[in-house]
Order: sequence, then structure tokens, then C-alpha cells
Amino acid sequence: MTKLFKYFSINVMFLLLMLISAPKWVAAGPLLHTTEGYASGQLSRISRDNNVTRAYVGEISLGHESMTFISLGNQPPNLVSNPWQFCFEKDRYEELENLIGNDVVLEFKTPKNNSLLSCASVNELVEVYPVIQDQPLEQKHFVGNIYTMDREISHGVEFGRITNLIKNKGTNRSYFMTIQVGTGGSKFRHFVIDDHDLYDYAITALKNGAIVKVHYSDRLAFFTNFYGLGSRSVVSEIEAVD
Repeated sequence: MTKLFKYFSINVMFLLLMLISAPKWVAAGPLLHTTEGYASGQLSRISRDNNVTRAYVGEISLGHESMTFISLGNQPPNLVSNPWQFCFEKDRYEELENLIGNDVVLEFKTPKNNSLLSCASVNELVEVYPVIQDQPLEQKHFVGNIYTMDREISHGVEFGRITNLIKNKGTNRSYFMTIQVGTGGSKFRHFVIDDHDLYDYAITALKNGAIVKVHYSDRLAFFTNFYGLGSRSVVSEIEAVD
């Protein structure tokens, strides 16, 4: 009996140690180990730690004139924060330095390469470029599909700027979107997109820094879904505002 108790205690301690030391993307829920996406905002900081990690890290202040992060709606935890951090290789430093203070679009992926493991952020820079300014969208309105069978409990429209788009590339393919509510400030709302074509339209709107109306349906799941969410706001259409 004593040996059995010791064996159980050791295994519990090992499990707790794994949970404590696990990276943040593990806490984002199952099937979110491989993602790619976009973040948009002002490139506010890049730095290199000269002490222990020697990691290169950057920060984006999401959207327009945001200071903090008031988060509304449901999504897997730790996907989006403000400021939004990313890791990059040292040969990208000068390129990023030239963009400091500008509104940019950053393409990223997870997991990051082994060469960036010392960096605390889970997001690895893939590409970075300025937001397209003063160029209206050719298509002003895109109506997509909602495929979930979860019960609708409400629906509505939210006005703002798309700041984050994330595609889960796992077996359970899914898309997540965050907008900055209004034309500026620190209030952000999270959504889910079911339709791949609607997700592609959202990418175009993000790259253009467009102000949009997001039409959505709040759905209540009979059971908690893959990401631990009992309810979620699913986007049905996106409409650009002049």
C-alpha cells in the first residue's frame, strides 16, 4: 500500500510539473498547436535581451491608439493580448527598426523554430509590411455561412477594426478573429469564423486597416466544444464602412 501511494504521488507531482512548465499555447486548448495568422497595429517596440536568453522580441500596440486590453467575447485563452508580442530572427532587426512607429501588418505562425525557443512569446514573425493606407476595398460586403448547429441565443452587429486573425491548422480547422471596438481605444471583442472565404475577406480588410461592421450570431453549445467554450460569437458577414 505504501509503495502504491508513493507511485501515485510521484505521478501526480510529474503531471503538475508538466502543467506548470507548459508553454502558453498548450493552455489555449487542444488542437491549437499549429496556427498561422495576422496581427495589425502600431509597431511600438523591438529589443534584444543581452543577458540570459539573447532573444529578439517585438511588440505591436493593436489597432489604433490602444493602451490596455479590455477583452469581450469568448475564444481560447492566450491567443490575443495587447501589446501583442512576437519573436524574430536577428537578421530581421534592421527591417523592423525601420518600421518602428508605423501601422503594420504582421504575419506569424506557431510553433516557432527551435532557434527561437529562448524567446518568451509563442508567435514567430513570418512577414511584416505597412498597412495599406487610403485604398478602399473593391468588395464592400461579404456574406458568409455559419455551419455550427449550436442554438442561437442572440445576434447583432459590432463596429470596429480587425486586429487579429488566427487559423488553426489542426484536424479541427477553425478561424478566430478579434476586432478593436470603435475607431480606437482599448476595448476588443473576439469572434469565431466558420466560412473559409469569409476568413479570406477578413484578411483583406485587416491589411487595409478598414473599419467594418461585423454581423454575428451568439451560439450556445449543448456541450463544451474542443476549445472549452460553452458559447461563442460566430461571424455571418463583414461590411466595410466608408
